Amino acid sequence: MKTKQPAMHELAAVQLLHETMEARIGYPAVVAPGETYPSLAVTSKRAGTVSVNVFHEESGERIAVAAEQPLQAGEVAVIRVPGTAYKSGVCCMKAELRLDGLPPEIDCYYFTAVEGLPPNSSKAAYVNERGRMTYLPDYRGNRLPDFSGVGYSGGGVAIPDVPVMATLEPAPGDNTGRIQEAIDRVSGLPLDDRGIRGAVLLRKGVYEIAGSIEVKASGVVLRGEGQGDVRKLWYDPDQRYDLARLQEALAGTEATVLLATGSVRRRVLKIHGSEQSVRVPASDSSEILDSYVPAGANAFRVEHPERFRVGDTIIVQRSGNADWIGEIGMDRIPPRDDGGKITQWSPFGLEFEHVVTAIEQDRITVDSSLMNAVDKRWGGGRIYKFEDPGRISQVGVESLRAIAYWQPNEDGVDDTRHADEFVDLDYCKNGWVRNVTLEHFNSTNGAFRTGRGSKWITIQDSSNLIADRKYYNGKGYDPTGRTFYETNIYVGRYGFYLIGQSGLVQRCFALNNRHGFTLGSRVTGPNVFLDCIGEQPLTWSEPHHRWSVGGLYDNVHDMISLMNRLNMGSGHGWAGANYVAWNTEGTLVAHQPPTAQNWAIGHIGKKDPGGNRGPDGFWDSHGQHVEPRSLYVQQLKDRLGEEALRSTGY
Repeated sequence: MKTKQPAMHELAAVQLLHETMEARIGYPAVVAPGETYPSLAVTSKRAGTVSVNVFHEESGERIAVAAEQPLQAGEVAVIRVPGTAYKSGVCCMKAELRLDGLPPEIDCYYFTAVEGLPPNSSKAAYVNERGRMTYLPDYRGNRLPDFSGVGYSGGGVAIPDVPVMATLEPAPGDNTGRIQEAIDRVSGLPLDDRGIRGAVLLRKGVYEIAGSIEVKASGVVLRGEGQGDVRKLWYDPDQRYDLARLQEALAGTEATVLLATGSVRRRVLKIHGSEQSVRVPASDSSEILDSYVPAGANAFRVEHPERFRVGDTIIVQRSGNADWIGEIGMDRIPPRDDGGKITQWSPFGLEFEHVVTAIEQDRITVDSSLMNAVDKRWGGGRIYKFEDPGRISQVGVESLRAIAYWQPNEDGVDDTRHADEFVDLDYCKNGWVRNVTLEHFNSTNGAFRTGRGSKWITIQDSSNLIADRKYYNGKGYDPTGRTFYETNIYVGRYGFYLIGQSGLVQRCFALNNRHGFTLGSRVTGPNVFLDCIGEQPLTWSEPHHRWSVGGLYDNVHDMISLMNRLNMGSGHGWAGANYVAWNTEGTLVAHQPPTAQNWAIGHIGKKDPGGNRGPDGFWDSHGQHVEPRSLYVQQLKDRLGEEALRSTGY
């Protein structure tokens, strides 16, 4: 029987040594120009050799060399690189290990030589003299990811104005069938050269919706003639329990209003293709060769580059084995005090969708940053070709208002038997929601939602409004006059809820939401909330549970948590990793997960300990905003230029 050969990472460990430089995951590894280079301490279980070459990342120039040195089994060898860090910028130390009986392996370690930063800049990233972002990675190369590829058409592209192909006026009674018939009619039209069929226009007025509406074909948009006041509740359930009274109050509206009636919990609008799995033969996959690919990188080496072509859509699969689950402590979540069931984590993988943009020898470059490091110790990674023929595209909803009509139950408290979700975009790409205001949609599945099969979705200039009613304790209204907001007891109320990849929520508003701007479990990212406001939040906007990765809260004013939720829920644990809170305001928790980081940069407001369930993340410039004002906007400008900003309203 053939014996399995141990891997390099099982036989050798490498540490960086330097008097002044941080050598920790998630903390910039910085030396001053003129200081000595970092040294490498190599502990090996097997004899061999090691050599080190230092390269300047921007120029590609080799700037220092440590000649090959012997390694003795069981001993620590310290490799000192001669000279000093004379050249400013990011440098990569390539250590080549040759252990007896194993093929050679090259691993990379990083430091940045920098002297002083521009005023009001972060230590993690800043705008350089050329007006572009400079990133300061940690010693393994992890850095702030590039989030600019989110949103419609991969970012920087204006949402199209789709021509009207069907028009409806409001009619008495249930309008569900009429609207669905118009959508189906437009869905049967041919696609134009932009992949568009046309819009169904709902003239201003009130449309009762007793069921659900579906868009299942590419190129179809549902459009109204306005959303009305985006921060004002039109329907007060404390005053307008009677449907006729509500309709009378809405008569003459200058907006298009979808009035969701009935006592069935449901989603009003479903924009979705079909889930069609495509079997990938072994000939279309390959293992990643690098022992470590850092978060924020967009290139890596693969075993079989010849199996791929530029333009291929691929999945980068990052494994998390049992050793990794143990490393992050999620196999020993403590029990809940109330006896609630806890599920310990088991190994899992994350699958990131990318497009191949370049292939050079065995090195593949993809279109956007990796949102989680790929580490051989924790199972490594692989890539495979990906097809999803069931997805639809060029679809959206815009310029309308939706109200979920309901009445209190017999105890006088909120009755959940009503339409509680508005729109879900799933198994689609290049879709949008814009200029849509919702009232009283309060589900745990999200009033606005992107599903796991979605990519490149923009939700903008939209609101989710929920009344903050007085709390009824089962015998009568709370004599203190406290509200649901003040008692913090009401479940549901997820406003903008992202589960897909590459979603952008910008310039949106949430009133009396419980989780206003939130992401689900194991979300692969990137996803961005930009210039959003949560008013009177019941609790946190957050990655909610189980290692969601790669999100950005950029200029968001709300309660935000990036933390270890430990035994909350069913064992939600480390909810988010490699998240960034940039120039946020309000209350913020930011913990550092093992093997990753969360960055809190330029936050103004309270720093909350979050129950002290984890160590602090990377906090920088607490109490003062940094430059640039928006990380996402600057990254988009760096990648696509000023025109991309104008196309997206910036």
